[in-house]
Amino acid sequence: MEKLKLFNWYGEEFDTILSEEQDTLKAYKHHVRNVVNRRIDKINSQMKINKNLFLRARTKLQDNLKRELSSLYAAYSNKIKAIKDAIKKISFADNEISMIKYEIKALIKEKKALKKYVLEFQKSLRLTADIDEKKNELLEELKQKTIKEENKILSKYALFNITLKYLKHNSDLDFDINKIKNYLHKQELKILNTLEDPKSYFQNFYQKLEKRRLELIEKRNSLNHKYQNNKFIELKIYKANKYNIKLETNQKNLALEYEYNQKAELQKQEVKAYKKEAYAKIEEHKNEIKRVEKGNIEKIKKIKQNGKSKIKIVNQNFKQQLKKIDDLVATRNYQQYLEFLAKNNFIDSNKDESIKITKKSVLQSFKKNKQLVYNDKKTSALAKIFKKLLFGFFNTKSLKKEFEWLLKSELYFKESAIYEKYSYEGNYKKELALALKERAINAEQVRLKFLYEKVLAIYETKLNSLNLSSNENSNILKEQVRNKEQYQSEKELVSNKKKQLYNQYLETVKQTALRYKNKEISKQAFKHSKMEAKIDYNEKRYELKLQTNSLKNKEILSTWFFRRQAEMKVVSKIYESKVNEAVKTVPIECTRNIKWLAAIISFIFPGLSELIFFKQKTKGILLLLVTTLLYAIFIPFSFGAYTTGIDGMEGILSFIDLGARHFNSSMGIFRDARRYLFGGVISVIILTIVLIYFTVCSIIAFRTAKLMEEGSRPSKWSYTKRWLNTSGFPWMISITGWILMLFIVLAPIITSVLISFTDYGYMHQAPTQTSSWVGLKQWGLWWIYRNNGILTALERIIGWTFIWTIASTLCPISLGIILAILANNNRLKGRKFFRLIFIIPWAIPAFVMLYFLRSAFVNGTTGYINMILLKLHFVNRPIEWLNNITSARAILIVVQTWIAYAFIFMLVTGNLQAIPKDIYEAASIDGAKNYHKFFKLTLPSLLLAIAPMLIGQFVGAFNNFTTISIFSGGGPAFAKPTAYQEGATDILISFIYKLATGAVKIESDQAFAAALTTLAALLSIAVAARGFIKSMTRRD
Repeated sequence: MEKLKLFNWYGEEFDTILSEEQDTLKAYKHHVRNVVNRRIDKINSQMKINKNLFLRARTKLQDNLKRELSSLYAAYSNKIKAIKDAIKKISFADNEISMIKYEIKALIKEKKALKKYVLEFQKSLRLTADIDEKKNELLEELKQKTIKEENKILSKYALFNITLKYLKHNSDLDFDINKIKNYLHKQELKILNTLEDPKSYFQNFYQKLEKRRLELIEKRNSLNHKYQNNKFIELKIYKANKYNIKLETNQKNLALEYEYNQKAELQKQEVKAYKKEAYAKIEEHKNEIKRVEKGNIEKIKKIKQNGKSKIKIVNQNFKQQLKKIDDLVATRNYQQYLEFLAKNNFIDSNKDESIKITKKSVLQSFKKNKQLVYNDKKTSALAKIFKKLLFGFFNTKSLKKEFEWLLKSELYFKESAIYEKYSYEGNYKKELALALKERAINAEQVRLKFLYEKVLAIYETKLNSLNLSSNENSNILKEQVRNKEQYQSEKELVSNKKKQLYNQYLETVKQTALRYKNKEISKQAFKHSKMEAKIDYNEKRYELKLQTNSLKNKEILSTWFFRRQAEMKVVSKIYESKVNEAVKTVPIECTRNIKWLAAIISFIFPGLSELIFFKQKTKGILLLLVTTLLYAIFIPFSFGAYTTGIDGMEGILSFIDLGARHFNSSMGIFRDARRYLFGGVISVIILTIVLIYFTVCSIIAFRTAKLMEEGSRPSKWSYTKRWLNTSGFPWMISITGWILMLFIVLAPIITSVLISFTDYGYMHQAPTQTSSWVGLKQWGLWWIYRNNGILTALERIIGWTFIWTIASTLCPISLGIILAILANNNRLKGRKFFRLIFIIPWAIPAFVMLYFLRSAFVNGTTGYINMILLKLHFVNRPIEWLNNITSARAILIVVQTWIAYAFIFMLVTGNLQAIPKDIYEAASIDGAKNYHKFFKLTLPSLLLAIAPMLIGQFVGAFNNFTTISIFSGGGPAFAKPTAYQEGATDILISFIYKLATGAVKIESDQAFAAALTTLAALLSIAVAARGFIKSMTRRD
């Protein structure tokens, strides 16, 4: 059987100090529990790592599958495409004329290529370092070759062109050239004259051409036959390979999943087997353990009781010392004062003056007089300043704190000597004592260091104005004279150097401005140079300030407090780190099974477990304060407390009947169902937050107690505070945001959804009428109202909603991207001006422009558009823009495009400037054209960056009530409207608004509108969520 082991935070094993504690039945069982819990925790943590690795491996396999399938399809389609392309390329062989045209085009391309080669050769020749004679020689050689090649091309071109003209103007194949001499060019006639027998030559030429054409047709037929035969075979092979690749990937996925699950399961089975075997062994030796345990328990109890009594005496002595701390502080304060006097030669260091003051009351009387030392008539200005600061409240308070630390350190040392005989608490107390003693010593050193610094700075600053007596040290008297002389010389020197530095700064700015004027540097470089010159000027002034004694002392005094606090903070941090390290390294003995008890107590009243079991005072008090606040205010509020009366609500109980049981119109008692419903939602949210808080506290207490049972000490408040300041800070900030989101965003949404399950609305209007729960009745009203034309109305509205959403999203996006790319082009002059013009629609409030544009498109002659068109005689009568369904919808989309494109323009402009220029240069080197760069580089980069914003645009367009309401009001009406008065430009949200505001009188209209709103919201949320997930997947 394994004996009890303790485990610290780092997982190191420790035996108990008293070996007798290991030989108890409770200890053996406790050890088994600890080992099992640690192994289970290790398995679970490893499972998380393995799960992450498994998911990553599965994702990688899926990605590889996509790549392999894509490659397979590309190979299959390329095989088919190659044959198709080969057939397509021979399509010019259908007849003689098309074949001759093909050959002529090939000759034209060959001539262009020759011309391009010549130009590039000339360009490269200009850049070479060869002598002019050599260049001329190469150019002459190029000229001869080019003329020769051009003549060949022209001859071929003439032959093909003559043949083509003959075939076009004659139906025979005699090739009597005289028939087409009127159609021939001079160059062609010239070539004809070089032929001995043009007729026979062209007949032979045509026969060769025809022979070649027939060969190509035969080749095409062969390729067609091959394509028909291979098409089905290749498709079959492609499908078989595709199936095999998928099967192989699925097998790998299953193998990985099996390995992941099986490994964890086997490890858990091993732990269960160990637990069963260990408990069996304990049960087997139970009687023997109990026999040994009787004597051990008495011995352990006696040792611990003896230790407790000693610790009680030590604590009483500590309390007695604390009562005398003021006198100890006074003695130490006076000693430090004497050390300063001896250091500055005011008194003899061999003479012991410290025995004169041993009580606080004596020190108080000494502070009030001007004596150098106690019962002495001598005085000194320097000693006076030091005396004032040393015996001041601030310094005395710090010294008292140091004494408290030293006394507490001494207490911990004494306790550790007692504890170390039977508990690891002795090791822990010893570490605490060392850390606290070091903190007190370091704090004293920092305090005295800054105290001496402040005294000397004040003294040197006021030295010139002091009336020094003959009691002053002779060196100090000389220092005063020298200081006055130095002050005058420094004052003049500083003034001159400041002027010199300022002149240098002005000269630098002047030189930079001159360079900018001569266009040697850009405007941006000019601004940066001015800024650098100013920073350099300020730094040199600050250096001058530190080099001057008078100014240096002022700087020391102004920053003294902050520098002292910073060093004291470092001392405190060192102490906290040592304490936290002691908490992590030194184990704790806890054989009690307290984890479930701690969890239950923390769930009922968070904070008690921290105080009772874990000794975490600060954390426990804070949790208790929060818990008390919850029990005193929030939980009673959630059940109706503090909100009674006519205008009140009953918390979560208000869900019972929405206040209907209190309604009595005859007695003038009216209860608003909306207030009850919203109050119930708020109460549910509050109770949910409270329950989460209690659950989290319970889980934390359970985990802390579990670690404590294993031997790990509960962490100190300093560790928690450091976590809150580092990795926990985002959580604390986020929690506030989440709570605000619950009340500001989620509460109204939930209330709106719940209204759809009531009969609230027409004939059930609060507060004069009652409302009640009706279940899913409102969700099925569309079926009840189908005979009244609700299906027709919804079909019209939903159809136009989808058209409006797509058009009013894609049009602004397309226009914004096009304008942003044009405005970002380096060849465009005045880009800043155009950018300013393009963002004007964004700067003007949308409702202002909508009212203006609506008046512009008013029907009749009063509208600006109709007035302009009539004046210019483009139309004979006014156009009914907003009375025609098609024109009204088209104008609405144009107006929305004009309003919304500016946001996309700004968004795309910013992202365009963030795309690296290197990729465009690399693409240019690889031979990419502008349209290749746009579709392969610019557009993918933009879509990746702005995809979430585009999804937001889509959702915004779906719910764009403002544009519809202000510009068209939902009109014009349909030729055959239904009873629900839907307009031709009404989208779903504007139609719901009409229903909710009573445009159509139906029972429970607002509840029915809430049901339709919920359906619309679910649709837009689904689309947005899908879009966000896809965009995040592409980004990953």
